[in-house]
Amino acid sequence: MSQMRGMWTPKLDDKSRLTLPAKYRTTLTDEVTVVCDQEHCLSIYAREVLDAQMEKINAEPVTRREAREYQRWAQYRAEDAAPDKQGRVTISPLQRAWAKLDRDVVVIGAGLRLEVWNPDVWAEYSGALDDKFADFDGEIVPRS
Repeated sequence: MSQMRGMWTPKLDDKSRLTLPAKYRTTLTDEVTVVCDQEHCLSIYAREVLDAQMEKINAEPVTRREAREYQRWAQYRAEDAAPDKQGRVTISPLQRAWAKLDRDVVVIGAGLRLEVWNPDVWAEYSGALDDKFADFDGEIVPRS
């Protein structure tokens, strides 16, 4: 799957539906999963991508408390959805509350997912990222 990147500022419609960016509607055409994610944003994944990522967590022993808790936290507000013909997915009331979404939203491409943010929260958060990385001269080293 190719990387998702860019930023859009759509609006939720009266039925709390979000229109996915046109350039990613073919990637996110069948089933997607909308997840309440860290930093109080939502993430939209192609379902098979999220399922592959969750396999790592699900492989942890059920006796490991942190793994059980993360499984619960990540999944209990998740919603599987099939975008309609206009490329819209419904954002549930629980998800809107988590991300503090009203009508205006910011959608960003974040690698293998789209993220949906409250515009004010995104402005503050992205400003901190700008401060952190504008003059960054270190090395990003993946964890093993």
